[in-house]
Formats: sequence, structure tokens, C-alpha cells
Amino acid sequence: MKRISSNDIARLAGVSRSTVSRVINGYSNVPPETYERVMKVIKEHHYYPQISARVLSGKSTNTIGLFWVGRSRLAMDPLTSQYFMLMVDAAAERGYLVLACFLDDLEEKSNVQNVRKIFMEGRIDAGIFIGVSNTEPLLDELLEMDKIVGIFDYFHEGEDQPHRISSNFERDSGEAVIDYLYSLGHRKIAVIDGDLSRLSCIHRHESYMRGMLKHRLTLKNKWMAYGGIEEKTGYPAAKQLLEGCMDDLPTAVCANNDGVAFGVYRACAELGLRIPEDISVVGMDARPEGKTTSPPLTSYAYDFHQLFSSLIYRVIDTIEEKPDVPQVEFFPGTLLCRGSCAPPRTE
Repeated sequence: MKRISSNDIARLAGVSRSTVSRVINGYSNVPPETYERVMKVIKEHHYYPQISARVLSGKSTNTIGLFWVGRSRLAMDPLTSQYFMLMVDAAAERGYLVLACFLDDLEEKSNVQNVRKIFMEGRIDAGIFIGVSNTEPLLDELLEMDKIVGIFDYFHEGEDQPHRISSNFERDSGEAVIDYLYSLGHRKIAVIDGDLSRLSCIHRHESYMRGMLKHRLTLKNKWMAYGGIEEKTGYPAAKQLLEGCMDDLPTAVCANNDGVAFGVYRACAELGLRIPEDISVVGMDARPEGKTTSPPLTSYAYDFHQLFSSLIYRVIDTIEEKPDVPQVEFFPGTLLCRGSCAPPRTE
């Protein structure tokens, strides 16, 4: 069956081909009755322009690429799925589609080539990256080619790149957590860091250290560990840390995020340590599961809807060449105090 063309739409609607083009591309100089007549024919015949033709003519594709790094589509957890849908919905509000690509990493050359190909073929107007390190060379390459790149959790101080748009967590969350634990009476606090190639993990580590210095607290080497960003990596880190200092236990543990904090819960259970009676635990990001852990997890919460929607909207504003689009935004959070924290026991 022959595919209907814009010429056919023009003939059936009794207008010129250029009028059909103006209707499809949303130009305002089309009389309302003409617009309705053309749209009626388009809907009746399920017509849509071929993307290659739009690209060749320099038109926008109204499509944003979403490149989720370090996450398999089949392994997406409920929280990741929620974040993904937030971005799809935000793009749809502005009339844009999302082309999703889930990549295990950007160390694999074929993954980099696929991302590069999608950009170079003009299949998308911009790309949004989640899960990349703060020094990812592919992003610099795309920006050098004048591509529009949105990034979650990425910032370089003092750099001005109008086509690089980012949304980030606030920088002082760790300090706020230390302030809270100090107010409860904790003076022996352990820190389990995350992936220090990622901006948020760097900022959380730095702000934990600022909080410790502010209150003149001692952070012993045996009270520090690297736990990644997931429970499966947080658990062995927490167990090794706690097993190594059973004779001098910290009274509180600050985890890089909730996933790592869940690993701390598991390690404490295996070692016979009660939360919060023997040790207090604090996470970050306030995952929904934290409400139902026993005890409920104290965590630092962010408005992810605001965080991701802002990223999508500012990327689209950049595509549409709107003036004064903020390149970088940092979003504040709120400490949710729950049952996993209590004043330390007095001997």
C-alpha cells in the first residue's frame, strides 16, 4: 500500500503543500478554518512526515534522547522507573517525545559509537544523560560539536557552556546530617562514601567532612569506607567497617544514599547491632522503601519531580532558542527524621 504524502494531504484538503507544511510545523499564520480542515485530513489518513525529511530540511525532530548509563532496562527498579516516567511526562507536556537508551556503561566503545550515531543522524534535538561521571569525555565531544546536552548530577565550576544544562543536588546535605547527629549527642560518626567519580558523591563526602570539622569531631580511618551507590556494594563495605571496629564502634553511620544505608541495616542485623539502640543510621535521597524498613530510615529527601522537570524544560528551552536559560541549578533537600536515629547510649 502506497504511503500517503504531503502532496496527497494538500490535494484532499484543497490547499497548497506549503500550507500543509505550515500546519504540521505549528506556524501561526494559518487561518483557523484552514488549520482544522488540514488536520481533519491528516487524522483521517494517519499521516506523519518522515523524520529523515525533517532532518534534511533542518526541522526539529521534537525528540529528546534519554541515555541512562549504568542501568539495564530489564533491571530498572521501581524508583528508577518513576524517575524515567517523570521525564517522559515532562517532555510530553512540551510536545516532545523521548527516545530512551539504557547503557551498562560508557567504557564500551560500541555504546559510545551508538550514542554518537544517534546525535549525528539528527534523530534527536538534544540528549539527556543520567549516571555519568563528572569527567565523561563523550559529553565534551558532543558539546564541541555544538550538540545540546542535559545532564543530571554534573557540574564544572567556572565553565560557561550554553548548550550544557544540568540539574544537581544541593552541596550541603552532608553537613546538615552531621549537624542533626551532633544535636542528638553523637560524637563518634562513621561515613560510607559512594562513587567519587560522581558529582553528588563528591559533594556529599565534602559536606560530611565540613560538618565534622565544624563540630571538631574526629573521623578515624577505620570509621570510613567506600560503599558505592547500591545495597549490594554498601553491605560488604558496612560489614567490613563494623567488624573492624567492634571494640570502638561509631555511634552513627552516614551512608552515601539509601541503597547503601539498606546495606548498613543488613550488616548490623548480621552482627547483632540494633538500630538505633546501638547505632544510628542516616541515608540520602529518601527512597520509598525507607518508610517501611524497621526502623524507618532517616534520610535526606529531594523533590525529584522538580529536579527532572527542570532539566527537561531547560533543555527544551535551549532547543527552542529561548533567552536566558539557566545552565545549572542546584536543588535543596529536607532531612526526614525517622526512627533510625536516636541519642547514643550512655555507658
